[in-house]
Amino acid sequence: MPSFPPKSSLPTHQLQPLAQHQDQSDDDDDMQTANSRRQPGDKGDRFSSSHPFRSLTPRRIAAIAAVLIVCIFFFGKSSGGGRDGYHSAAVETLTADGVAPNEAAVEVDKLPSGSPQKQHSASSRKCTPPPGKKATTYAIMIDAGSTGSRLHLYTFSHCDPNPDALPKLEDELFVTTKPGLSSYKGKPVDAAESLRSLLQQAVDAVPEHERSCTPIAVKATAGLRLLGSKQSQDILDEVERWLSDEWPFAVVKDGVVVMDGKDEGVYAWITINFLLGFIGPDQPASAGTAAVMDLGGASTQIVFEPIYDPGSSDKLAPGDHIYELDFAGKDHVLYQHSHLGYGLMQARRALHNLVAYSYVWSSAPKGKHVEWDDLSTRDRIPNPCMFKGETKKVTLDPPGRAEKDVTMVGTGAGFEACRRVMEVMINKDAACEEPPCAFAGVYQPRMSEVFSAGKVWALSYFYDRIAPLGLSSPFSISSLRQLTADVCSGRDSKAWARFKGNAEALDELSDRPEYCLDLTFMYSLLSLGYELEEERQVWMGKKVGDVELGWALGAALAMVEGHLSCRAD
Repeated sequence: MPSFPPKSSLPTHQLQPLAQHQDQSDDDDDMQTANSRRQPGDKGDRFSSSHPFRSLTPRRIAAIAAVLIVCIFFFGKSSGGGRDGYHSAAVETLTADGVAPNEAAVEVDKLPSGSPQKQHSASSRKCTPPPGKKATTYAIMIDAGSTGSRLHLYTFSHCDPNPDALPKLEDELFVTTKPGLSSYKGKPVDAAESLRSLLQQAVDAVPEHERSCTPIAVKATAGLRLLGSKQSQDILDEVERWLSDEWPFAVVKDGVVVMDGKDEGVYAWITINFLLGFIGPDQPASAGTAAVMDLGGASTQIVFEPIYDPGSSDKLAPGDHIYELDFAGKDHVLYQHSHLGYGLMQARRALHNLVAYSYVWSSAPKGKHVEWDDLSTRDRIPNPCMFKGETKKVTLDPPGRAEKDVTMVGTGAGFEACRRVMEVMINKDAACEEPPCAFAGVYQPRMSEVFSAGKVWALSYFYDRIAPLGLSSPFSISSLRQLTADVCSGRDSKAWARFKGNAEALDELSDRPEYCLDLTFMYSLLSLGYELEEERQVWMGKKVGDVELGWALGAALAMVEGHLSCRAD
């Protein structure tokens, strides 16, 4: 049985949150992290050592910009116009009320027979709990993000007599509160008290005789990371004391923490593979598991379980990408990595910086030399990844240069022009010290060789941008390419006939001038970065059945499958 959290060979490092409930998406956290400035007491640079643009000095960026000039200015000339200062809050969120577009869900009656969700319920006469286990148990996981705290109260039933069987998720109580713990810098007591309304609802929902045996944990994500170690630890210590002294639940050991990035991705991996029945005591290792590719605002993550020929000497190279997981009586060796700086919002900013450098670089030969320090919103910089004539004010912030606000103007140059710029940013040709590498010089075994048959699940922004446009799950990489090309061709093209009658798609496209940029980045990340073949199928969604996809359920499962004890009092 696993300890809590599951064992791992990894050191601590940061990763951004995965997708959460549709009415409280952690896109907020990703945007907070993507746009944050270094805070007092935070020893980390705004661009971490693994950030793709940390090594790009102004001279190096200028050299790259020279290569981009042909791409941008031969294919991306613009006549200007459009809506000056165009900006919509919807560019960086799901919808005004936080609700995701039409959900792609796997129906419960279509789940594989091995899924725990196919078990009998605790209320059924056929429910036969394992020896020594109750038919119903509860677990509480608090997701403490930067914009708010979300409590998940899970109700599990144990109706499979096999002692090693995984439980069935019967119900979930989901409640939220704002602001997040990180808003209480220097006020740890107030931070703990901000959770009172959540805990009261949990007390009301859990039967009195079950409260002392109900485990609870608090996992903080993006917000507390920005406060610095002392400020965040003061808050966590007070929250743990407060939970232990004032509430009846069993606070698990090391359960009130800033969550390690490696755990977020792996917990999401547990969630999906648990719901699909790919992990558990009856599943042979050769059956394979599903991979998770998550796209947040500040980073993108990948987690999968490579399968090597037993007779081969090939295996995962040693390193902090290895995650050893003991779950449900089975050992899993996972590959995981968080590509910091490659989230959707960071990708936008990086591309805007590159396009702006090309603009500055090319100004001198045209006889209209532009100095970086003189840039302002009066500068209308042609951008091949935006719709023709669309404008948007953006903030440029390359390393070594002062921040500047400028106006990007879409050229409508199309998919190929945008893709050429994007491929420079993906950095596929970076030095690879331990081949094979995915991109940015990061080691990753080739999925075509060690994960050729497994299902790939794309989460968060992948779903939020692709699903509203009518591309159903699963989709092929080639169909994503065609969708991207059609979107990038612009509103006046014949290709947009595919959206006729799709009010949701037209509404989405009209509200985001960077839709071409977003889709081109996603396609480039999957096809060039992760080397998924054009015919490879990708699943996406926010739910499996009625259950949300994300790390919280996986973390709760790891908790209840660990060594738990009731409160002595």
